[in-house]
Amino acid sequence: MNVVSQLVSAVLRTVLKLGLLAAALVFVASLLIVALISIVFVLLKALVTGRKPEFVTSFQRFNQARQQFRRGGAAASASAGDVMDVQAREVPNEAPLPLDASHDKP
Repeated sequence: MNVVSQLVSAVLRTVLKLGLLAAALVFVASLLIVALISIVFVLLKALVTGRKPEFVTSFQRFNQARQQFRRGGAAASASAGDVMDVQAREVPNEAPLPLDASHDKP
């Protein structure tokens, strides 16, 4: 009796493992199919409308900003010895902010 129960247990474990493996494969295949359909849809929409997909323009803007920060931004165009003229503007004479946090409480 023990041998029969072990055999049935082994067969059931094998069937369960194969069933879970098949379910995982179906899940992964469905994700890949959905991803491919989405990419095809986005590319066809870009072809029809004549506009680049949003993710392409987002990455382009990100790369431009990254390169600008890597170069040092606007400060990199002027070396340390150059004098830059700026237009003067009047700063309003407002009351100074309190240094104490106790003034914030009513």
